Amino acid sequence: MKYTIRILAGFITTWILSFSTVFAAGIDHFNVTMTPDQIGAGESLDLMIEAADKNDVTVKDYNGTILIFSESDGNAELPSALDQNTYTFMTSDQWVVKFENAVSFSAKGLQNIYIYDIDDDTIIGLGEVNVSEKEVIEDIAIDILSPENGLTIWDSSIKISGTTQKNHKIIIVLNDDQDSKLTTISNNNGDFEKEVINLKNWENTITTHVLNADEEIVGSSNEINIKVESIAPTFKNVKVNPTSVEAEWEYEVEVIASKELTNVSVIIDDVVQALKEKEEWVYTASLYAPAKDGTYKIDVILKDELGLETKELWAGSLTVTAKEVIVEPIKEPTKDPIEPLNSAEPEIKDYSIKDLKVTVLKSKSVLTWSAVEDIEEYEVYKRLEGEKTELITTVTKPRFELEITGEEMKYDYFAVKAVAKTASGEIIETDLSEMTKVQTGPEMIILLLLSLLIWGAVFMKKQKA
Repeated sequence: MKYTIRILAGFITTWILSFSTVFAAGIDHFNVTMTPDQIGAGESLDLMIEAADKNDVTVKDYNGTILIFSESDGNAELPSALDQNTYTFMTSDQWVVKFENAVSFSAKGLQNIYIYDIDDDTIIGLGEVNVSEKEVIEDIAIDILSPENGLTIWDSSIKISGTTQKNHKIIIVLNDDQDSKLTTISNNNGDFEKEVINLKNWENTITTHVLNADEEIVGSSNEINIKVESIAPTFKNVKVNPTSVEAEWEYEVEVIASKELTNVSVIIDDVVQALKEKEEWVYTASLYAPAKDGTYKIDVILKDELGLETKELWAGSLTVTAKEVIVEPIKEPTKDPIEPLNSAEPEIKDYSIKDLKVTVLKSKSVLTWSAVEDIEEYEVYKRLEGEKTELITTVTKPRFELEITGEEMKYDYFAVKAVAKTASGEIIETDLSEMTKVQTGPEMIILLLLSLLIWGAVFMKKQKA
């Protein structure tokens, strides 16, 4: 029902004058509509306010600020969008602003809502509604229409819709967790809808309740069960401590993600590093910074027991600074006593393999060691059954690469020895280095066979020569 009123109101308090607004010269009054026009105490209704001129035509350039209050019910609930009972018209309102389910009265009888323009108290509007005695209902029916009970979904959120009595507050409870319940209000037809998020993997229960004006539950729906399958692991955060380290220094990585994951890894400088679950949701590892300075991105890979995987690219970063170089003071050389000619023993050079280490990249394992002076070549051996070893290839640089293929994890043991040539032409072979565990793959056998064939051909060629 629409009411139009043009009256003077001299009781507007002096604080109203502190507001500044721009209003259209053509505005004459406000048309105020409250629906429904018959309502019970405590029930919510819609409020619509329209700026109009003397001919009751909508003023389409009004952008003023209005004051909203009830003279009949000082405890009336007004729209939550108000700022100190005021509201400024915006272009998006299209000159008619509507507040849905935003007003309720606690007193019965004929109740009113007054609208005043802040800068001109002669521009007013009035809406009225009959409020009956609050009806006490012990049991209100409420039903969940969607989703259906027993539904299986593949997402962590779902929209709940249902029906009950109009203009009532609804609470939605997920998995009996009262602390995280959701609220909404049924419309004038009694319909309600709300999106529920953070469903857990597998079984979930959802129940809705309808409340009266005193926030008491007066009706509950049947419980429905929703099954969630195939939710990929959830990544929350990654922390690096410290965030800046010197080259090859130790630091700690912490990943916050879904609990009980089967694999949590980070990729830094193309090196995959596994983390262990320290506690629920927390996975940690102590790592060593790359040898070169710079800023390195951190990618995170999560995998659960169902094989579902989540990749978070550039989830964090690590800053590596160059190692501090300590310059020793220059000492004056001391004079050694003159030794008789040919009295000193000849210098014995160390040709042994040192600093043997393995680096695991995305698609290959790299075996490296310190270079040996006067090297002729390096021989790479693989351990067979027991303590037996087999020469698989020779290389001229202190580096040997093995491709990683397939899904299964496989390891083999490798060792290296150096073959050097002295100034006099003597060939010297060192002892084998310690056996080193290297990640390979299911197709490593093929690679070894190819290496053996190549080495056999080279060996035969040398024999013929």
